[in-house]
Amino acid sequence: MRKQLITVAAALALVCASTALAGGWATVKLSSSPKGLSAGEPWVVDIRVLQHGLASQPLCCLSPTVTIRKVAAARSASSSSAVSKTFRAKATSRVGVYRARVVFPSAGTWRYEVFDGFIQYGGARTHKFAPVKVAPSDT
Repeated sequence: MRKQLITVAAALALVCASTALAGGWATVKLSSSPKGLSAGEPWVVDIRVLQHGLASQPLCCLSPTVTIRKVAAARSASSSSAVSKTFRAKATSRVGVYRARVVFPSAGTWRYEVFDGFIQYGGARTHKFAPVKVAPSDT
């Protein structure tokens, strides 16, 4: 009897674990990149969030964000004056598509990332993208 109980408990644990992991994270696709922008110029980007494993399943009711971080120069890399800003994306009329208006405040090299907001199953991720160079303002 004890052996059967252990076997049933182990089987139940495996079923629950596989169910929790199925589709428990998302992918993010951006409508554009910030390449070619000047400081102060808005980058309006649509963020498409799709549930992993269900590539055609857009995710509604999320709160994604875009965070930008200025890459510090080598000699001031230890400086605590690093610039970082976060912009909230708002839902559009299309399910699973969110729009953010991002403004890089100064010229230089910037990193950007998107937090998908898919906190269900504990699967929320931050999606990082290659750094971009932002040109000086035209004014």
